[in-house]
Amino acid sequence: MPKNRVCATDTGLPEFTRRAFVRATAAIPLAVVPVATMAEAQADPIVPLCQQWLAARNEWIHLSEIPGNEDWKRPESVAAEQREFAAFHKMLEMTPVTNEGIAALAHVHWAMFGPASIEGSVSFKKECNRSENKIMAAIWRGASGKGGLPV
Repeated sequence: MPKNRVCATDTGLPEFTRRAFVRATAAIPLAVVPVATMAEAQADPIVPLCQQWLAARNEWIHLSEIPGNEDWKRPESVAAEQREFAAFHKMLEMTPVTNEGIAALAHVHWAMFGPASIEGSVSFKKECNRSENKIMAAIWRGASGKGGLPV
């Protein structure tokens, strides 16, 4: 009867050489890299919309302080408001593809639905401690790489 010897290092699996390993794994970076760099190379469409939204919002705020425009009905105010809302509603239908886009949406959300009290006031601090505002600030910090509150 033949004696089958078993080595302690024998796994019972077919031999897998270094050359076979290199050949098998050579294609992995080609499959992964384009996906990873595609989002980075691609400009996030939310970012320019956020910039348009912020510019229109700031313009509307500036125009609202002009004497005689207390009811915000001057054509310039109405136009700025329309641009602000148009950019806002476009952003609502989009999905961010970069951290910059996520941070931009978090900033918009914070400005629209975050604390409404004067910054630095006791009320502002209480509002910042609400769970929904803490979550939004955390998302903004994670995506933007900045500290503090969305600005």
